[in-house]
Amino acid sequence: MKRTVVLIVTVAVLVICMGGLLLFGFSDRNSGNHSGDKKTSSTKEEPVTVTIGSAGDIILHDPFIKNPVYRSEGEYDYSKCFEEISGIYNSFDYMVVNLETTLAGKEAGYRGYPVFNSPEVIAANLKGSGVDMFLQANNHIYDSGKDGFLHTGNYLKDNGYSFTGIRTSEEEDPYLIENIKGIKVGFINYTYETPYSGGKAVNANLVDESVAPLLNSFDPADTEKFYAEFESRIKEMRDKGAQFIIFYPHWGNEYELKQCDYQEEMAQRLCNMGVDAIIGSHPHVVQPVSVITSENGKHEMFCAYSMGNQLSNQRRAYIPMMSDGHTEDGIIFSLEITRDENGETSLTGVSYIPTWVSMESGSVHCIVPADGSDDESAKSSKSRTDSIVGEGMKQASEVFENRK
Repeated sequence: MKRTVVLIVTVAVLVICMGGLLLFGFSDRNSGNHSGDKKTSSTKEEPVTVTIGSAGDIILHDPFIKNPVYRSEGEYDYSKCFEEISGIYNSFDYMVVNLETTLAGKEAGYRGYPVFNSPEVIAANLKGSGVDMFLQANNHIYDSGKDGFLHTGNYLKDNGYSFTGIRTSEEEDPYLIENIKGIKVGFINYTYETPYSGGKAVNANLVDESVAPLLNSFDPADTEKFYAEFESRIKEMRDKGAQFIIFYPHWGNEYELKQCDYQEEMAQRLCNMGVDAIIGSHPHVVQPVSVITSENGKHEMFCAYSMGNQLSNQRRAYIPMMSDGHTEDGIIFSLEITRDENGETSLTGVSYIPTWVSMESGSVHCIVPADGSDDESAKSSKSRTDSIVGEGMKQASEVFENRK
C-alpha cells in the first residue's frame, strides 16, 4: 500500500514538473528555436553609415614656389589655398586627395614643372584643412630619384600622415585598411608605368630596382601581370577584414575628356574581382562616371574615371589645347557606405561637388566650391563638370540609393 502511494506521488510530481517545463518552454523543441531566434535578433548590429570624400590632383607648379604670397618670414604656407574648401573636406568622415609631387626636402631644391619637389608643409596644410590620407602612386613620385622617393615616404610616415601607393619597406602592406566608425575600408592606389628598357619606369625615369617593389604600378602593355598581383592583394585585404575596397588608379591620357580603352578594360576586370569603387586621377580634367556590372551579373561597381585637378596652376592661358578651362576644374566625389543590421556592407549613395581653382593676377590660388557660387567663372566651371558627369551620376544615384 505504501509502495503504491509513493509511486502515485512520484508520478504526480513528475507530471507537475514536466508541465512546468512545458509551460516555460524549456523542453519544447520549437521553444528552443524561438530562443535561437531571439539570440539572432539580439546580435543584430546597429546600422552604420560613413562618408568618404575623394579629390584629385594637388600639384604645385612654379608659382607655388616662387610667388612670395606663399611665404611668411621665409617659411612656406599654403593654408590659404584651402580656406574655402576646408569646410567640405571636414564634412566627410574620411577625406582623400592625390598628392602629386615629391617631398624630398629643401636640400633637394623646391621646384615645379616638369620635375616636382614641393615644400613638406603642403602635407601639414592639407591635413589641417581636413584631409585624412594622401595618394602617392602617381607619375611624379620619382621626380627626385631614389633618395627623393624614400625621403617622401619616410617623411610622411615619421610625421604620422596616412598614405598609400608607396611604402618605406617591403614589410609594410601595399594598401591601407582604415576602421572608419566601425567599417573597415580598404584603400589601394596604383600608377601607370612608361616604357623603358631594363626595368620599371614612371615618367620615363627608371626606378632603381632596390625601391621598385615599394611603388604600386602597372604596365598598360602588360595588364595580365597586374591583374594577377592585384587579385592577390584584394584577397589579402578581404582576409584582413576589409568590408569595402576602393581602388585609386593614376591612369588614362592627359587632357582627354573621355576615358580611353584600357581604362574601361581595367575597370571591368577589377569589377569582376569584386572591387567596390574606382576613383581615378592623372588626366588633369574631369572624366565621366559609370556603373559597371560584373560579367556574372552579381556585382555593381561605381567608377569615376578622373577627378581632374584639385589645386594646380594649369590655367587656360598656359594650355592652348585646354583654352576652355577644363584644367581649372575639379570634383570631390562622396561615397556613402552603409553596414546594415546583418553586417552587410555596401555603397548606398553617391554625390559630387564641383570645384574650381580661383586666382587673380599675383594672388593666392584658392579652391572654391563651384556649386552655388555667384562667380561667373565658377558657374562656367560647374557647367563644364555637370555636362561630363551629370548623366553617369544620375544613373549611379539611382542604382546605389535603391540599396537603402
